[in-house]
Amino acid sequence: MRFSLLFICFIFYANIGLAQIDSSKTVIVGKTSFVGREKTKEFVLLRELTYQIGDTLVLSELQEKVIRSRENIFNTSLFNKTEFDIAVNENNVASIQFNLEERWYVWPFPILENGDRNFNTWWETKDFDRLTYGIFLNWYNFRGRNETFQVMTKVGFENQFSLGYNIPNLNKKKTLGLYMAGGYAEYKEVNYTSAENKRVFYKSNDGPSRQVIFGKLNLTYRKGLNARHRIGLMYNQIRVDSVITDLTDDYLKNNQNRTDFFTLSYYGKYDTRDYIDYPLKGYKVELYVNKYGLGVLDNEGLNVLTAQGGIYWHVPLGGRWYFANSIVGKASFLDKTPYSIQQGLGYSNFVRGYELYVMDAEKYGVVKANVKFNILKKKKLYLNWLPFDKFNKPYFAMYLNTYFDLGYADDEFYASENLLSNKWAYGYGVGLDITAFYDFVMRMEYSFNRENESGFFLHFNKSI
Repeated sequence: MRFSLLFICFIFYANIGLAQIDSSKTVIVGKTSFVGREKTKEFVLLRELTYQIGDTLVLSELQEKVIRSRENIFNTSLFNKTEFDIAVNENNVASIQFNLEERWYVWPFPILENGDRNFNTWWETKDFDRLTYGIFLNWYNFRGRNETFQVMTKVGFENQFSLGYNIPNLNKKKTLGLYMAGGYAEYKEVNYTSAENKRVFYKSNDGPSRQVIFGKLNLTYRKGLNARHRIGLMYNQIRVDSVITDLTDDYLKNNQNRTDFFTLSYYGKYDTRDYIDYPLKGYKVELYVNKYGLGVLDNEGLNVLTAQGGIYWHVPLGGRWYFANSIVGKASFLDKTPYSIQQGLGYSNFVRGYELYVMDAEKYGVVKANVKFNILKKKKLYLNWLPFDKFNKPYFAMYLNTYFDLGYADDEFYASENLLSNKWAYGYGVGLDITAFYDFVMRMEYSFNRENESGFFLHFNKSI
């Protein structure tokens, strides 16, 4: 209690002190220091600043730039706390101090996954044979340079081993990055088509139904702070049980049971959101372009181009109210897309209220809208009985939200078996979102859809 009162008094008098500084006065930006930086190299943090030493700015403009810099530093996912102080001396030189608390960087995540698209579809059957177990080792901030080293091994419904290494600051200007990964995976079942807007599977009794060998190389470019570009080259070898070629003629190109192909990809985004894992203000514009098949392998046979774009924006409405909206669309071109790489609605994008369905399609669009109310502001707990500084100050917040989604899946090939395609789908409902430290998000939603169905759905990521 004594500590809480002292803390409240400190914030009160700090705010009075800040108010006494004329926010319209002009200052010169002086030294920037980082307190609490233990492993992270200073150049990683300097890369995220929206101002430079020597800039002449109005104090209110400097405050805005420092706030945005703090958001950029937090979005590196290297820190649990990013706070700042601005001090102006008698010569109108402003010194900025960021007070940081680094996260725990070595995470041997236990893996417990299901073989379905989301938790809700697995919960329908509760089939424990469709679970995958394993370890995913992420060594974040490797060498203190915001690099990430990854090792993953999984067994069960999916067996997989993969390695990955990400270097975000490859050159002296910190504009180029490199990501390398490769691995092997095998699956007990193959989703080879859909019927009644449900996925249909084949399971082999003689070994894995599907095997994949992959390798990828991505080059990233980030000149400023908000825009990012990525060009990638990926190799895939896919083998499936020969029975698949009898059940369908389009799982792999030319009805093969093995294919090897390269994919050339581009991804670009412009992102001003305050907190990427659960944003409340700012916007993001992004574009994915993938060219499957480059004509360099004998059995490639692929000539498919896909493009997917999205616009997401988040607006504070005043007080504890927030609005979020997104528009996402995808289209495929050139040859017919093999089922193995074709994803319509119900996978990475879906209309809420239709979590239990898929709408296979080569073209689709989705519009989502949320209105949120912050029923519990960010609350920090102090667990002094825990000896680990990186874990004994957890925080969480809660948001009540109401939403409406509208989507359309344009299906030329599977609509006769899937009546939800080629017509408008909409869903709406209410939900409770919980956010916590280490980027934890949980959504509990009760949704209604156009088919006069309703249900409770659980998700572990943001909706928009």
